[in-house]
Amino acid sequence: MNDRILIAGAGPVGLTAALALHQAGVPVSVFEKRAQLSPASRASTFHASTLDLLDRLGVLGGLLGQGRRIDRIGWFRAGAGPAALLDLALLQGHAKFPQRWHFEQAKLTPALLAALPEGTVRFNTEVLGASQTQAGVRLTLSDGSQVTGRAAIAADGAHSALRGAAGIGVESGAYGHRVLRLMTTAPLETFLHGAGVAYVFSGERSISLLHMPDVWRVIIRVPPGTADEAALQPEFWQPIVREILPEAPDPLPIAGADVYGVAKGIAHRMREGNVYVVGDAAHVTNTRGGMNMNAGIHDAYTLAACLAGDHDLNAWAEARQRMTREHLLERTDRAVATGSAWLDQAVAVAQQPAQARTWLMEAAMLDTYLQGMPA
Repeated sequence: MNDRILIAGAGPVGLTAALALHQAGVPVSVFEKRAQLSPASRASTFHASTLDLLDRLGVLGGLLGQGRRIDRIGWFRAGAGPAALLDLALLQGHAKFPQRWHFEQAKLTPALLAALPEGTVRFNTEVLGASQTQAGVRLTLSDGSQVTGRAAIAADGAHSALRGAAGIGVESGAYGHRVLRLMTTAPLETFLHGAGVAYVFSGERSISLLHMPDVWRVIIRVPPGTADEAALQPEFWQPIVREILPEAPDPLPIAGADVYGVAKGIAHRMREGNVYVVGDAAHVTNTRGGMNMNAGIHDAYTLAACLAGDHDLNAWAEARQRMTREHLLERTDRAVATGSAWLDQAVAVAQQPAQARTWLMEAAMLDTYLQGMPA
């Protein structure tokens, strides 16, 4: 029997699955349509739950020196100082790493690749089709060749070709806005009271701030009627920054800017025969809270543990699907939809240490990340 596991996609999720399987003694091959690992600046938040898994895989130590440790989350009213501050130290005793770290996902993928045997990943090779066989699955590749294995994992993104080839549909929706991301070298930490993640409100308008190793990310919603090019112009964002961040330098020094869409979706199922879907192929969410990539890494790690032994893979698929619908999508939707009511909730939570700890555990996904693991 061919015990090899075939993986479409060499992003953080696909490579996590590959490394976890390799370390369990399972042969694995990864197929990546790009010529190299993606250098794109995308997900950057690594929660306590994910830090635990990366530590188990042996790749975390080399990454921390490239990142920024975050010990506090803050909610602010414009020009009025902190309304609520939550210290991640409340997670002591509940997490091996009671903090979150910010670094680009493009720092993680080379570390995962370096831990795999040479030749595990075939670049310039896209998975175009899949068929089920009596012993497993057969993939058709962009070079015209075919490969067979015991199972295949679709980690090839929100528009996954492998997911489509397996006949798995997607329930999708939109949030009705896009996001402008500004990178600034301004020392915003001087007025954020130690918060490396901050949400600042002026009425129903808000800005999200993330402290990266070399810049602050300033996240602003772009309304549907504003074109991307217009949103990138100072005429759009400067009045918003002045209103919500009056303490910031004016004009704000900009080191980079981009606009991206936000959507939500969930695969109808996470298993079809011997094909499994993980990461963006299984779910996409709003970026607030930084949960989607983390959930994908959790999908990959738990699936690898099940594939490495004689475990109930239907139970894995059902557990991860339930986690996605009941926790991942629900939490990210709630943070986006409630507007300033979310600020009021944070203020109430911060006044009760037990509630604050529960909130932080949910935000760090400590209550869901091992769902689907073998018993």
